[in-house]
Amino acid sequence: MDGEYKNISEILTAVMKERRVSVDALSNATDIPKRFIDSLVEGDFNNLPAKPYVRGYLFKIAEALVIDQNVLWQSYKNSTEPTTSGAHDRLPYNRFAFKKIRTSRLVVVFFIVIVLAFVGFRYNDILGRPTIDVSLPESTSEKTITVSGNVEVRDTLTLNGEVIYPNEEGFFEKRVQLEPGLNTLEFKVKRYLGQESSLIKQVFYQPESIAPEPIIEE
Repeated sequence: MDGEYKNISEILTAVMKERRVSVDALSNATDIPKRFIDSLVEGDFNNLPAKPYVRGYLFKIAEALVIDQNVLWQSYKNSTEPTTSGAHDRLPYNRFAFKKIRTSRLVVVFFIVIVLAFVGFRYNDILGRPTIDVSLPESTSEKTITVSGNVEVRDTLTLNGEVIYPNEEGFFEKRVQLEPGLNTLEFKVKRYLGQESSLIKQVFYQPESIAPEPIIEE
């Protein structure tokens, strides 16, 4: 029988026909689920459990049909495992091996990694909080003063709502006219895609008093 039927499906079909045993009867005699016997007979090996369980099932079937257990087990292995290797044969699938990744997916992943690395390296330049350094007097007797300071060139600076443009090194200078009393100057610095910082300075302007002309009596 081993030389005549090398396929497990052929062996089971022939022996069950010879013994006049149906799938239902074989299932009842062996306590093997009917679907597993159907899979063996039809050659549908993908729906079978792991090999140790199949081996136990085949030994029960061999005992019930009165055939050699080793013959049945060997025919199953011949049916499910490649016997020769060639140029077009593939190694058995390893579920723990790394799956092949498409080139397009690799490009996308690589691009995302580059972007995240760039953002992480330039986080403060893009999303950080800007700073400002301002120099001005706290009080003065001059109606017009010069306000100067430094910011990052990439940041946008406003003084009381008016945009001030620094030079290439980030230095800015602005002439401001004061009103008598306390003057409030509000500086705001906004970073592109980032946060905004504000700074409030106050300057007290006290005009110089003009001494009255002396009265000359004749």
